[in-house]
Amino acid sequence: MSADYKKSFRFRYIIDKEFQFKFLLHYSLLFISGVGVTLGFLYWLNKAKFDGGAVFKLRQDAQVVYWKVENEDAAPGEEKIKYVPREIYLPNYDHQLNMYTIQFNAVVTLSALYLVLITIFSIFKSHKMAGPVFSIKRSLKKMAAGEPIEKVRVRKGDEFQELVEVLNEVIQKRIVQAENKKT
Repeated sequence: MSADYKKSFRFRYIIDKEFQFKFLLHYSLLFISGVGVTLGFLYWLNKAKFDGGAVFKLRQDAQVVYWKVENEDAAPGEEKIKYVPREIYLPNYDHQLNMYTIQFNAVVTLSALYLVLITIFSIFKSHKMAGPVFSIKRSLKKMAAGEPIEKVRVRKGDEFQELVEVLNEVIQKRIVQAENKKT
C-alpha cells in the first residue's frame, strides 16, 4: 500500500457502509420511537390535564398605551414629564396556539438536534468498530486466497482489540508454518 493511500484511508470515517449505516439505522429507530412516545405522552397529558390546552388569542383591536415624554421646553410650573396616549395594533393571528403546539415545536426542534448528534456519534463510534472489522476481513480474505498475510493492525482506542490479538496469534502461527514448510 502506498503512503498516500494509508494517509487518506485513515481519515475516512465511512469504511464499511453496510455495517455503519445499519448501526446508524438502529440508533435512529430507537431515537424516533422515543420521540413518538414522548409526543404521545405530551398529547395525552394536554388532553387529560389541560382540557385541550390553553388557547392564546392576540387582540385585533387597537390598544391605547401611554408613552412617557419629556417636555424640555416646559415653562416654570408646567410639568416636565407628560404621558401621551397612542394607539397600537397587535398582530392578527388566525390560528390557535395551544400548549401541545408549543411543546410539539420544542420537541421536534430538540429531536432534530439530537438526531444530528446521534448521527455524528454513531459514525465516529461505528468507525472504531468498522475499522478493525475491515482489517480482519481483509486479512481473512488474503488467508483464504493463499496470499502472503501480515498481522492485523488496529489503532489505539479501536474496538475488538482482543479479537485482533487472537487473530494475530493465528496469523503468526501460519507465518511460522509457511516458513517451516519452505525449509
